[in-house]
Amino acid sequence: MAIELDIYREIGSLAVSGRGRQSILGRMMEYALKATDACSGALYFLKHGDLSFEVAKGPGAEKLKGLRLRAGSGIAGLVARTGRPYISADLKKDRAWAGISVSKAGNMLAVPLKVKRKAAGVIEVMDKAGGGAFTKADLGTLTSLANHFSLILERAAMVAELEARVAQFSTLNEVSALLNSTLDRRTVRRRAMEAITGLMRAEAGSLLLVDEKSGQLYFEVALGKKGAQVKQIRLDIGEGIAGWVAKHGRPLVIPDAARDRRFSARADQKSRFKTRDMVCVPIKIKGRVAGVLQAINRREGSFGAEDMKLFELFSNQVAVALDNARLYEELMETFYDTSGALTEAIEKRDPYTGGHTRRVLDFSLAIAGNLGLSGTEIELVKLSALLHDVGKIGVEDCILRKEGPLTFEEAAMMKMHPRIGVEILGHVPRLKEIIPGMLFHHERVDGTGYPEGLKDGDIPIIARIISVADTYDAMTTTRPYRAGLPHSVAMEELRKHSGTQFDAKAVAAFAKAFRNGDVSPARQDSPAPGR
Repeated sequence: MAIELDIYREIGSLAVSGRGRQSILGRMMEYALKATDACSGALYFLKHGDLSFEVAKGPGAEKLKGLRLRAGSGIAGLVARTGRPYISADLKKDRAWAGISVSKAGNMLAVPLKVKRKAAGVIEVMDKAGGGAFTKADLGTLTSLANHFSLILERAAMVAELEARVAQFSTLNEVSALLNSTLDRRTVRRRAMEAITGLMRAEAGSLLLVDEKSGQLYFEVALGKKGAQVKQIRLDIGEGIAGWVAKHGRPLVIPDAARDRRFSARADQKSRFKTRDMVCVPIKIKGRVAGVLQAINRREGSFGAEDMKLFELFSNQVAVALDNARLYEELMETFYDTSGALTEAIEKRDPYTGGHTRRVLDFSLAIAGNLGLSGTEIELVKLSALLHDVGKIGVEDCILRKEGPLTFEEAAMMKMHPRIGVEILGHVPRLKEIIPGMLFHHERVDGTGYPEGLKDGDIPIIARIISVADTYDAMTTTRPYRAGLPHSVAMEELRKHSGTQFDAKAVAAFAKAFRNGDVSPARQDSPAPGR
């Protein structure tokens, strides 16, 4: 009795110790062995309907790690199913024994562990020390300990639930900030799904969007080991769980996917992934289903109504972010169209500059991509290259359309076009970020360029990129007073002046872009660029 009282005092301190789950379970097993004078034992917990070895003590304990018993199998399965304790005086003669043990398989006591009055696992002790038999008193002691253990587990579950709620709110804020950040959209969506899937404690997660043209669902993001294979699949509206949710606009919790008639195994067959359970919610924008969120295979237990409510909160955030992205894309498309029309109008003033802006834009994007610039930086490159010559709107036609070389005074007037561009775009606050690329694209790294004679790293990277693209196009296109240079000669000129006129890394990235096929060499019969 004194030993039991000491154990109960230890258990009381364990309940408030704040230890991790595995540490608590290990100590619980040690207490059970000590109280019953047993040589070995095991703790099982129910997971997805099966019994999983969580802790084992004894000579063969290592062999049991990760093993699972089918529900109802063996003595542990019987105890879990009936919720009643069990004594076996001789395991080798016991027909209920499954033959799995950490002991020499002599005798055994097994009692259920209950959480919220439901069997959550089983605790077994085996081989009474000294070869004796387990008694009813031992059974009473183990049952009493199991009740104490259940209280500890319930408290641990409550703490875990509280921590989970705190983590949920934290992740909600994190995802909200992430979805509305200025990062690349695809990166944002993937990182948001990673955060959501982790919080849902799921093995895999997916964001599917509706393709407006085909009316099908496609995987925008597919997480998990088989995500790459899954992304190749498209689903018709109404096909599979995701298709059903998209068609009906209602969320679903699927506890057993294989038994649900709406489940389509096509994705599993493609990826060789086994879907056990799932929660799936629609993404609605202004009452219209725009996509679907999926969380697949809960790591512990199975998805329930609370998971679905939480997932719907995330779907609302994703919906807002998608709608904002759509509005932004429409706004940017309008802006690009307007800017394109403006540059086209400028080019029409000079019959020899047709297509120059488009070519410089393509070359600049290829260089930026091979330099490893971020999505945001590439967007700025795109805008800056598109408007790099907008200042020519303030240059007189007699200079722009002159068929021969410019005089010193005319060249000086032409060199004013970057500053004129600043005066034009400076009135639009949202375009301030693209001004450096446009203003300084005629600077040289040796400091002999214009308009301010900047050197090396003082020249913005976007300006250095446009400088290489603009000069290449100038060299390879034909004007009335000279023929355009072949691609190989133009590239050799860029290399020759790399580090003096041009940024060496930008020139190297441009050469790499041609090798990779990101852009094609200029044709010598193409129209001429502007100055």
